[in-house]
Amino acid sequence: MIVDPATAPTSGETGMHTLHLSVAGGLTQFGAYLDTLDPGAWSSQRHWHSAEDEFIYLLSGTATLRDDNGLTDLFPGDAVCWPHGQPNGHHLTNRGDVPARWLIVGSRARGDICTYPDDGRRQINSDTSWKIVDSGGNILKGGDLPEELLNLRDRWGTAFDGTPRPNVIRAGSVPAIYCANNYPAQFADLGDAEDIALSDAGGLTQFGAFLEILHPGGQTSLRHWHEEEDEFLYVLEGAVTLVENDGPRPIGPGTCVCWPAGVPNAHCLRNDGTEPATLFIVGSRFAEDACHYPDIDLHYSRRNGLRTFAMKDGTPYPGWPKAVVR
Repeated sequence: MIVDPATAPTSGETGMHTLHLSVAGGLTQFGAYLDTLDPGAWSSQRHWHSAEDEFIYLLSGTATLRDDNGLTDLFPGDAVCWPHGQPNGHHLTNRGDVPARWLIVGSRARGDICTYPDDGRRQINSDTSWKIVDSGGNILKGGDLPEELLNLRDRWGTAFDGTPRPNVIRAGSVPAIYCANNYPAQFADLGDAEDIALSDAGGLTQFGAFLEILHPGGQTSLRHWHEEEDEFLYVLEGAVTLVENDGPRPIGPGTCVCWPAGVPNAHCLRNDGTEPATLFIVGSRFAEDACHYPDIDLHYSRRNGLRTFAMKDGTPYPGWPKAVVR
């Protein structure tokens, strides 16, 4: 569904403004927000998460990352990744003279602990409530979790294990890879597209966050919907055609679309124009999932370490199943 920014919840303190896109779009497995930081303001207290991956992609303006490595200036097209469990306290400040805007994504996992290293405080989340404790374990305040943070999954993915990886992913530093889709041969010709796997470069495992450059005549995928995984789209540049159950419609820069897991709204995007389009796409990553393709005789499953494209009667296509590669 297309998210109308006018209906999305907002929050923020002095100098910081947040548009809760994923909440408006019904997503529950990760939060996806549009942040605007005014000159002279800062985003949050320095912090890190025990159970939740974090990611930002800078859209406009400049921002300065302050983390355990010091100060790093960020520019449009830069991304930053923080794998869950990495004890690298971080926040952003705006030392420029115009507002900075970025997309921020954070997974939602049960039992997360958010640590604030500068004063030793921690926010500890249970299944239904939260509390903030000081360095001595004394409770400072607490309350009930908001509805969107209830009934979360247990932590998944791979926690930070000390392997050196860059947190800051500079614009242009990750090569664009031609999208060689894995569909059976009779469904594989979708035109030209390239992926830039930003979250992989930063070691994130709970969701994938990437740029897709969709060339004229190209299509992102076959029309599909996922049983287990949320999906999120934000159009950065160019015009594309969104195709869902209710038919095609043109969308352009700044449009946000959300597809909650389990909702049978099959979708894809086409570039029917003459210029490339750039899309920012996020999808949850779980060990098991199933994907439905209502327009053709195709079904995808990922179970017990194997992935399979099969006909709807369960017969695998030639060459399937294969081992899961991520």
